[in-house]
Amino acid sequence: MARFRVFYVERQPKEGGGQIDLRAAASRPGSYFKETDWEEQVDAANATAALDSFFREHAGNAEGVMIIQEDGLGHPVEGIDYDPDRTYVWVEEGKLMEYQGMAEATEGAVSCPLCDGSGEVDEEIAQEFTDIWHNNEYVEGES
Repeated sequence: MARFRVFYVERQPKEGGGQIDLRAAASRPGSYFKETDWEEQVDAANATAALDSFFREHAGNAEGVMIIQEDGLGHPVEGIDYDPDRTYVWVEEGKLMEYQGMAEATEGAVSCPLCDGSGEVDEEIAQEFTDIWHNNEYVEGES
């Protein structure tokens, strides 16, 4: 079984933003005041199965997920054969969520804490960085 890194973003609406419209969500990115990038690791046989597992956990079922089509609008997903190269949106705990893509994780590696997850490093190196950072042992300008 392979491990996949699933990337997604959480968008919180502006005060008084009202109800989130998944069909128009992609066409109105300025109507959100805060975005938070997330990453989650999923074990699955392949990328499609990883995405299916991810959405079952985060969106409940296929009815809660919409695919962004070429017209820039959200459309209901037909079936559960998710395409990892497409863009999907759903609402989770009142926040608009958008799937950003995935990558197969490397055995023994974790998301790089220094580069906000855009790469991978050995688990030991990541833990060393995290320990130093959280213990405030790092002083800028010192090596």
